[in-house]
Amino acid sequence: MQCAHCHHQIDDPEALFCARCGHSLRREELCRCCGKHLQEQANFCDRCGAPAGTLPSHGARRHAPTTLPDLPEVAPLKGVIEAEVRHHLEEAQVNRSIARAISEEKAQQARLLQYGLRENDWIGLSGGTFLMGSPEEEKDRFENERQHTVSVKRFEILKTPVTFAMFDIFCDGTRRSRPRDETWGRGDRPVINVSYWSAMDYCRWLSKRTGTPIRLPTEAEWEYACRADTTTPFWSGDCLSPEQANFDGNYTYGGSGKGPSRGQTTPVSRFPANPWGLHDMHGNIWEWCASVYDEHYSGLEQLDAGYDADDPRERVVRGGSWHNVPGGLRSASRNKLRPNYHYLRIGFRIVRDVEHAGG
Repeated sequence: MQCAHCHHQIDDPEALFCARCGHSLRREELCRCCGKHLQEQANFCDRCGAPAGTLPSHGARRHAPTTLPDLPEVAPLKGVIEAEVRHHLEEAQVNRSIARAISEEKAQQARLLQYGLRENDWIGLSGGTFLMGSPEEEKDRFENERQHTVSVKRFEILKTPVTFAMFDIFCDGTRRSRPRDETWGRGDRPVINVSYWSAMDYCRWLSKRTGTPIRLPTEAEWEYACRADTTTPFWSGDCLSPEQANFDGNYTYGGSGKGPSRGQTTPVSRFPANPWGLHDMHGNIWEWCASVYDEHYSGLEQLDAGYDADDPRERVVRGGSWHNVPGGLRSASRNKLRPNYHYLRIGFRIVRDVEHAGG
């Protein structure tokens, strides 16, 4: 028997479909749906219920086969099977991708936890263009705060300054002396008494162990993060109170009331975060930036000076400390220090690039 559609030779006498093209072979004595032999004069198959049409007697059927009623073409089995196989393969691939992403995320979480960090300790900033510096009418401003437009790329930044708990793990792992805490306590207080070079050493050490490039923020990135899309002296507006930051509360700014002068650092999450979720951008400690200090803002504020032990130029520190008056905590306020300098008012915060985040 041959297939009327493609002329393929059919070897199976009870075959219902062509093995090559999948077309129905239209065998009248067999049910076209399930292959069961049909009874004489049957209008429907007694196995699957498919319509069979009126069949002639056994003898007449050999000489003048009755044409079966038109039925919808059954989809070729090969195509159906192939489509089903593709669907399952694609579904399995998606599931494997999801499982791999979850596994990688768990591995990254485990790596960070070894060093006192969690994945949700980072805040992702989309980057953008902002007005860096202060307007001439801003109270307590200095000439080195020239306003100018700056653009920064996307990056992630730690919600808080690096704490003693984080930095002590580094010190113990590298067998170096832990910095003094001035008897104020360690744990979740910001690490102090660290030089620019010590901060850089920490970044390089943590980068190697987490598989993620970690560095200090540039001066432009730091101010962008501090302002959190504001243009006022502080992210909180035109004034800053001792309930919003750790500074010398004996002094006021913009009509704010006086408050305590704590005389030491406080835990890093004690005060409210800015609109982007960052704590202690004003007060508590000065924070090292990766940029060389540039009095006139000619572009160095956007560059990372990196680790060059032969470059003794002053590096930028930002944010003000527990010891400063509120005017020194403004978003645009700048300071500078030699990179080998360490002091009880100086710490740092770290960032990582988005394209490398997550390991």
